[in-house]
Amino acid sequence: MKFKTTKDQITDSLQSAASVAERRQTIPILANLKIYANNDRVEVTSTDLEIQLKVTSEVERVEQEGEITVSARKMSELCRSLPDKESLIFELTEGKLHVSSKNFKADFATLSADDFPELEVGPEKLEFKILSRDLKRLLNKTSFSMASQDVRYYLNGLLLEVKNGTFSSIATDGHRLAIARKKDNELTTEDSKAIMPRKAVMELAKILPDTEDEMSFLLSDGSLVIKKENLVFSSKLIDGKFPDYEKVLPSGNESVLTIKKEVLQSALSRSSVLSNEKYRGVRLSISKDLLKLTANNPEKEMAEEEIEVTFAGNEIEIGFNIGYLLDVLTNIDTEDVEILFYGDESSCLIREPDSSQESYVVMPMKL
Repeated sequence: MKFKTTKDQITDSLQSAASVAERRQTIPILANLKIYANNDRVEVTSTDLEIQLKVTSEVERVEQEGEITVSARKMSELCRSLPDKESLIFELTEGKLHVSSKNFKADFATLSADDFPELEVGPEKLEFKILSRDLKRLLNKTSFSMASQDVRYYLNGLLLEVKNGTFSSIATDGHRLAIARKKDNELTTEDSKAIMPRKAVMELAKILPDTEDEMSFLLSDGSLVIKKENLVFSSKLIDGKFPDYEKVLPSGNESVLTIKKEVLQSALSRSSVLSNEKYRGVRLSISKDLLKLTANNPEKEMAEEEIEVTFAGNEIEIGFNIGYLLDVLTNIDTEDVEILFYGDESSCLIREPDSSQESYVVMPMKL
């Protein structure tokens, strides 16, 4: 194997793939990237046996076709540290991958590509097109609500759902719920659900470009594949039953509070300084056009702040986790935010005004 390229042509592929490679090195070859050179293109593959990323980039020329595996961390760090537009020659010689530029050369240990495990994907049962920026938005707007190490393993992931011509992502950790939707009149496939693992969600959200590039979304039994021209991302799915999230959505007589997002964020941040470090609770006391925030801690310290708001409804006094509220506000793009209350003991629903694309539910806490 021998090919010539530049840093700019190959670094993004190496770094994207390196983020997926298994870092714990329980199986040595999983810490490697598989590099395959052919027809003036280089394909870089990485996997941890749960997810797999394959990124293809064009290079100046491939002088000799071939494939090998090499340390993901070392290779990506090396290429990142080289000067921009640096010309590089990769050559497999006597079992070592020789990388050289004008003033630099290095030899990397390798493992045979024959032993590199490829993720098996079954026959597809669902396929549709989605823009890269739309899929990135769906993941980013909901992933923060996933559980991380819950014994209810199906919560350690994100539900992707196709229903009635709408593609939705849903995440919950049992204390909060995030829903993001994308209505598509051309989405005429049958209804379907899949739970994507946490690591797959986070890695895919990082590598997807915020562009109008069209991607193929393919779902099969036990796995999903996201494809675009130079990228193929595959992931196993979590085999479990996701909770019926629609039952969590609060209902009944609602009282709507409208407030400037930045004003509420600043007030919550100040309250958090003197809240209980373990529970991070804040009490919201709401009366006509006035919101009072109160936080205290076991040291008998207290913070209190009053904010003018737009509110019409019955007076409410209710407690929430400050961190959960701040997480939601971080993911809202509008200047104003609406909070819908359904009583002193019911969850609240947070959303952007006059929008149903995203909805966030936060459960109350006793203070």
